[in-house]
Amino acid sequence: MTMQEMTVRLPESVFHRLLGMAKTTHQSVDDVLSQSIRGNLPPLVDDLPPEMWDEVARLAQLSDTELWAVVDVPLPQAQWRRHEALLEKNAAGEISSSEIDELARLRDAVDRWVLRRSYAAALLKWRGYAVSLPGA
Repeated sequence: MTMQEMTVRLPESVFHRLLGMAKTTHQSVDDVLSQSIRGNLPPLVDDLPPEMWDEVARLAQLSDTELWAVVDVPLPQAQWRRHEALLEKNAAGEISSSEIDELARLRDAVDRWVLRRSYAAALLKWRGYAVSLPGA
């Protein structure tokens, strides 16, 4: 991996936390800082499926309040129940071709819901909030 060098100005309290963590974990300050940055930055839009790029790029422009609203949007229970029922029919080999198409659409909708919600939560975490995501 190619390494880049840069100078970063940090508040003294953050610098001392980095030093303390490095000492506690027997790592270099560079390693602790790199791990902290990697663990807290949201994924790049390029790391996501191309069909989601525009949507998640828009999420990055939202206010904290708007991001919390995205995180708090539940998956409609009827949609989730239908998705689960079709998964069971598929596993049992009792699914029709039209239901296979419906399952694909529902799976796409669930995947989009999860990705939007997860990305909004990652942005909020990066902005300094503690975020936990309950299930559907």
